Amino acid sequence: MKLIILFVIVLAVIVWLQRLKKNLGRHRSDHAASGGSAFPNGADSTAATSAQVEAMVACAHCGMHFPASEALVDASGTVFCSAEHRRLHSS
Repeated sequence: MKLIILFVIVLAVIVWLQRLKKNLGRHRSDHAASGGSAFPNGADSTAATSAQVEAMVACAHCGMHFPASEALVDASGTVFCSAEHRRLHSS
C-alpha cells in the first residue's frame, strides 16, 4: 500500500513539473513575441516610449518646474508659470 501511494505522489510530481515546464516555455515565447514588454497585461512598451519628451523649465518667481509648452515669457525672455507670477516679478 505504501508503495502505491509513493508511486502516485511521484507520478503527480512528474506531471506537475511537465506542466510547469510547458507553461514557462509558453510564457517565454509570448514574452519574446511581445517584444519583451515589462508592462503588465501585455501593454506594449512602445506606447510609453512614443510619447514625446518635453523640456521642463523653472518659474523665475517661485522656482516650480513645469513643461515649456505651458510657460509664460516676458519681454526679457524670463519664464513664469502664471500671469500672476509674471506680474509680481515685474513690479
